[in-house]
Amino acid sequence: MHKLTIKKGDQTFNFNVPNGKNLLEFLNENSFYINSPCGGKGICGKCRVKIKDEQKKPLEKELMLLGSDYIQKGFRLACYYDIDKDIEVEVLELENEAQIAVDGVIKPFTLNNPVVSKKEIQFDEPDLNDQRSDLKRLLDHLGHPAISLKLLRKLPELIRENNFKATYTLYRYNKLLDIESRSLQKPYYAIAVDIGTTTVAAYLLDLYEGKCIDTYATLNPQRKYGADVVSRINYSDQSSDNLNSMHKAIIDCINNDIIGHFLNHSNVVSNDIYSIAIVGNTTMLHFIMNISPHNIALTPFISATTELHEFDAKELGININEHGMAIVLPSVSAYIGADTVSAVLASGMIDKDEISLMVDLGTNGEIVLGNRQQLFSCSTAAGPAFEGAQIRNGMGGVTGAIDSFRISSGTIYYTTIGDKKPIGICGSGLVDIAAELLEVGVIDETGRVQEDQNSSFNKHTKKIDGLNSFVLVNAEDSGNKSVLAITQKDIRELQNAKAAVTAGIKVLIKRAGIEIDDIKKVYFAGGFGNYINIQSAVKIGLIPKALEDRVEPIGNAAGAGAILLQMNTANIDKALEICKKIEYIELSASIEFMDEYIECMTFGLL
Repeated sequence: MHKLTIKKGDQTFNFNVPNGKNLLEFLNENSFYINSPCGGKGICGKCRVKIKDEQKKPLEKELMLLGSDYIQKGFRLACYYDIDKDIEVEVLELENEAQIAVDGVIKPFTLNNPVVSKKEIQFDEPDLNDQRSDLKRLLDHLGHPAISLKLLRKLPELIRENNFKATYTLYRYNKLLDIESRSLQKPYYAIAVDIGTTTVAAYLLDLYEGKCIDTYATLNPQRKYGADVVSRINYSDQSSDNLNSMHKAIIDCINNDIIGHFLNHSNVVSNDIYSIAIVGNTTMLHFIMNISPHNIALTPFISATTELHEFDAKELGININEHGMAIVLPSVSAYIGADTVSAVLASGMIDKDEISLMVDLGTNGEIVLGNRQQLFSCSTAAGPAFEGAQIRNGMGGVTGAIDSFRISSGTIYYTTIGDKKPIGICGSGLVDIAAELLEVGVIDETGRVQEDQNSSFNKHTKKIDGLNSFVLVNAEDSGNKSVLAITQKDIRELQNAKAAVTAGIKVLIKRAGIEIDDIKKVYFAGGFGNYINIQSAVKIGLIPKALEDRVEPIGNAAGAGAILLQMNTANIDKALEICKKIEYIELSASIEFMDEYIECMTFGLL
């Protein structure tokens, strides 16, 4: 056994660890979150930890991924480090510092038909001329909803104790959730949850008043198993215990983090929450239902289900009213999930004759084009670069990440999330950096970082681990005392990501048989879309110049759509209609996409 001391901020933790135990595995098992987008496969170079007085020579692959700058400062990759002695490790905890978009553009809604409704009724008292059963009297008011045996058992006593008055709670006209003696005036609630690969956003809804009364967002706890869905699928495939762990992680997040927050901050009790609507990509929905998504990662990419599901919430282990419902919204395919369906609903494009384009750049990039008559969609593997997974100093939208960048008269200016010292670069910052370096000639349209710069940028251009690079922040000015730079490899990663998105857009335009000018509105959804500089996106060719003035950021449209579903049950039917109208195009099988992808690799205006 070896002594492991972990420093996290001003806290110190001590453990005894078996010889040979992998450091990343131990940290994950003991709830110390370490950024590991590849899920511990040793290919992303992100699971950096600082080991005090470390003299062990790094492996060649580790040195290549981490870089000599970090090695000299005592950093190592946790996935490569097997504990064979007493060590002291310093970890950076980013758990509560993420910039997560919870706002969304929500269409006007009405409360004439919410998913859960309450109504106070006065029963006709029985007599010898009216010998209907107690249940028949109830059903004569409500129609014929399903009723549990537990509610049926309490019905006779409850109505007689209250002079044949009661308040019922009904789910979508087909299931009785509760029957009570209390007055109708007391509020009742529902929750809408958007489970993203990286983040989880939730909304507490007052269905009596018809408004959102609280929001909460956090990082998805499953990210320790990998940044992308394929990494998590591979992890869950290893054993049934791993699949259960993935399921438990998100259920615990809903119960402890989300519902726990709402109960503590909004004067709500769990028994008054009757419904939770859940959207997310298809893989995330498999995990929440504890269904293996194994076949999603394999050609021909078949999911176990893309249907609408309405479960008893307790069947999923979600702690709301014991009779409450969990609504898992429908998906289109393995890679066009309920989050995209929900975002289409929130954008309103399904209700318009004019043609709209919606782009949601998260860990994956989903694109939808069309109008009320027909919708076309595709999914691109763009997110890892935009979320920093393959970028030397890349990171998510957390405190200290460079989120905007510009060059003026040879001087560099940038901002960071939280106005803290910079420690990395998030997606919006990366797009700005590429656009500005392209503008001043540091990179050319092919993406090549120029070796010979004019005098204004000589001090910023250097070789880092053998790659032409542009230094953004010197070590003494950064928050982690390390050089922050963009390397030639980073530029190539960005080119691959932007080419995938742009080519996807062009394929949809061709499939729809339209021209770019036919697109009247471009909706940018998701956190990245909310913060990206549109002018920078146009400069690098992420979106066509012709669409620059038609872009409208709509924030967390997936969450907004889930709210609409709770507020009006007709929107569940509309979500099903959207699924039927979307034609999904599998880009991996498209020769046309590969041709467009190659064409879109260069930077510059489209």
